Amino acid sequence: MEIIKCKVEEIIVKVGYSYKEKYSDKQLNILLNYWYFFDEKEKEIQELLGVSLESILYSKYYWCTQYKNRYNELYGKDVGIDQQQYKIIEEMTQRINDVDWSFIQMIEEGKNN
Repeated sequence: MEIIKCKVEEIIVKVGYSYKEKYSDKQLNILLNYWYFFDEKEKEIQELLGVSLESILYSKYYWCTQYKNRYNELYGKDVGIDQQQYKIIEEMTQRINDVDWSFIQMIEEGKNN
């Protein structure tokens, strides 16, 4: 399964996504925006890159997980982020035929970095 990690900044510029600055931590803002980007611009990313819905959803989950981990490092656990992560999994089960649970686990464990 492919996670879109390379050249995300270039893709964001091409698609025309507006960054949100919510935190003083630059890395946390980047991760939040990558997650939101894959959530809000799904069709545009698919059209531009010709990638599958699965790749977009796994990428969204990946960036959400990266954001959650960084947030937890800085501020401690936030169950709201955990709920958002669960919603992405729920979306996957509804929109794709066969969710790769071992791949999800690898993302959770940071083995796909």
